[in-house]
Parts: sequence; structure tokens; C-alpha cells
Amino acid sequence: MNRLALAFQAFLRVLTDPEAAGRVLLAISPPPPPPPAVAERPKYDMRILAMLQRDGRLVDFLMESIDDYEDAQVGSAVREIHGKCRKTLLDHFKIEAVTTGEGTEATVEAGYDPEVYRLVGQVSGHGPWKGQVNHPGWQVVEVRIPDVPGAFAEVPVIEPVEVEI
Repeated sequence: MNRLALAFQAFLRVLTDPEAAGRVLLAISPPPPPPPAVAERPKYDMRILAMLQRDGRLVDFLMESIDDYEDAQVGSAVREIHGKCRKTLLDHFKIEAVTTGEGTEATVEAGYDPEVYRLVGQVSGHGPWKGQVNHPGWQVVEVRIPDVPGAFAEVPVIEPVEVEI
């Protein structure tokens, strides 16, 4: 009996109140759900790798097996690739050592930043730790990366296929 009274009240309200009529219409026939969001393809930032490939052919060198070459041939190729890639790196980044050189003594305080220090060897206790620097670490203090066409894209192509016609 309660539903009958409710239906009658709703009927009267729909006849006299346009806003109520709209709400009842939505309740009776709701709109279809929105389509699922299209999954966005990931964007790959390949600018640095693309520059090292463009300027020094680094990826070509690293992807090729060097097992069948003589040491002198590899050494000659490495010297050229090293020079070109080093120039590209120095043109686009200011890189400095994080700390003093290898072999020096260092103290790492408790609560150190693990992004800056990696403790190796017999690490125990809660610090501070004293040890010898095995590697000074590198940090980038300035970045000057230009746009490299196609290097920030949905398709992670470092360098397109080159076809001579």
C-alpha cells in the first residue's frame, strides 16, 4: 500500500513540477554509461639516446657484436665513438663529481640520502660510517637538451630506417 501512495504522489509531482519530472525520467531511463577511457599510449623520452645515436652512432656500436673484430679495430672505433658521444654529453649537460676522487676517505652520516650514496661492503650499525670512496659519483648540475624530432614520441624509435633511393 505504501508504494501505491508513493506512486500517486510521484505522479502528481511529475504533472506539476518540471524539475521533478526530469529527475524521474533519469531514474526510469538513465543515460548510457560513458565509454571507457582510451588508454593513452606511453610517451617515451628518447632525446638523449637519439642525440648519442645521431652524433656518435652509439646505439649502432652497442647493438653490433664485436666478437669477430680484432682489438685494434675495436679500439679505433671506440676512440671515434667516445669522442663524438663525449662532445654531445658535454654540449648538453654540465656534469660534476658528487665528492672527491677515488681512494679518498669519506664519512657518511646517519640519515644519508640513498640517491647520493651507496654503501657497499661490511655495512653495520646506524652510522656515521667511515670508508674509502670507490667511485666519486656523478651529478648533473645543468641540462640543455633540445627538441630532437621524433625523440619524444609514442613509438620508441631512436633513429628511423634509412633507405637510399
